[in-house]
Amino acid sequence: MNLKAQIVILFLTLFFYVWALIRDRGKVKKASSRGLKNLLRNSIRILSIFIIIGILQSFLAEGTVGKFLMSFSGIKGILIGTFVGAIMMGPVISGYPICRYLLDHGASFGLISSFLFSWVMVGVISIPIELKNFGGRFTLLRNSFALISAIILALIMEVLL
Repeated sequence: MNLKAQIVILFLTLFFYVWALIRDRGKVKKASSRGLKNLLRNSIRILSIFIIIGILQSFLAEGTVGKFLMSFSGIKGILIGTFVGAIMMGPVISGYPICRYLLDHGASFGLISSFLFSWVMVGVISIPIELKNFGGRFTLLRNSFALISAIILALIMEVLL
């Protein structure tokens, strides 16, 4: 996002805050209080997630994950790729070098796509926050559909490519 768009969003946000303050100070005060409490409550969870991500990223090099995934092929490779991607954490951009490694070493497109799709869509590490904010049913359904979608997408990629 460019700087102009960020400035516009900032001013729009400030405008709506001032507008809300003028309309009803009590609601704004109540909403700000709830928001601050929520931020403080969730910041501990978010901080712990970042610490876990940092620790695991320092131990898991792209070659380590890639060599593990390369030992599987076919539907077994797709399933293992899906589940390994689901437990991986961190920014998705750090998954691209792993996928490049896999591609360079002859992995199937199904394995690569299942790994990357599940990394993006399935959040094993973020399940506690998702449970807290959205509830168990939503979390279970979203992650289940994401896992199933990752497998279906991988099978389609396997056939197409």
